Amino acid sequence: MSTIKSASYRSHKRQQVLVGYICILPAILGVLIFTIGPLLYSLYISFTDWTILKPMQWIGLANYKAIFTEDLFFYDSLKATALYSIGCVFASIVFCLLVALFLNQDITGRAFFRAVFYLPSIIPVLATSIIWLWLYNPDFGIINHLLSFVGIEKQMWVNSPDTSVLSMVIIAVWGSGNVIVIFLAGLQDVPKHLLEAVEIDGGGWWHKLTSVTIPLMTPIIFYNVILGFVNSITAFTQAYSMTQGGPENSTLFYAFYIYREAFQRQSMGYASALAWVLFIIVSFFTYLLFKSSSGWVHYEGGKK
Repeated sequence: MSTIKSASYRSHKRQQVLVGYICILPAILGVLIFTIGPLLYSLYISFTDWTILKPMQWIGLANYKAIFTEDLFFYDSLKATALYSIGCVFASIVFCLLVALFLNQDITGRAFFRAVFYLPSIIPVLATSIIWLWLYNPDFGIINHLLSFVGIEKQMWVNSPDTSVLSMVIIAVWGSGNVIVIFLAGLQDVPKHLLEAVEIDGGGWWHKLTSVTIPLMTPIIFYNVILGFVNSITAFTQAYSMTQGGPENSTLFYAFYIYREAFQRQSMGYASALAWVLFIIVSFFTYLLFKSSSGWVHYEGGKK
């Protein structure tokens, strides 16, 4: 009798497992067809010379060799992307944390200010780029007009290689309202009794910030650093809609360079090789960030 019950139980479990696999099959197929499949195909393409209109020709590592030994635009794009990424991550973290600290206080009109700072993050990037092109216009832009009142001479902004990356960083920081919201949520979870303990010990706002708030916020800071790094190093729309990589390749961001090789020059093999180099670069620096986090990110319970 027990043998019959055991067989029946195993049959029931197999049916449950089968039903489970059937339920998740669409998701598995979606990942295989739309993610892993194209990913592996792009790796194959990176070893070929393929310009869409011509037959694909296997050339081995020639594309990768050309990237590192012949392509000057590759190093220009790396430089532009690195400057933009470092500027975006640092400026966004500092600015958004300061704004979140301000909005976490009991101030008049707090809900209004929260909405104002968050609103830019929901505006489409293309629309934002067009708006900032008007603001940055050297001749009739409102920013130069306002700066003239304090004696600052006209700036070329995105039209100059000296200020183009800075101009892009300003736009990115302006649109980082979602980061402010994440910081604000984290600040509201900081235990009040720890802040009160600092007050009892005679500490001021600076001691609260450096001894309690920032250490408890390091996991959220780390999350925003990772998110900001990946988003900034794959930036595309601003360069495409505002500068087309200029002036003098100062905003030739890596993602835009891949687009230019793939869809303007129709060099799909070379563009795929560039994409895989970017994948390796992002993976390497993400690994370094995670590796370094053990020294400064403090999780609940004292674990790192």
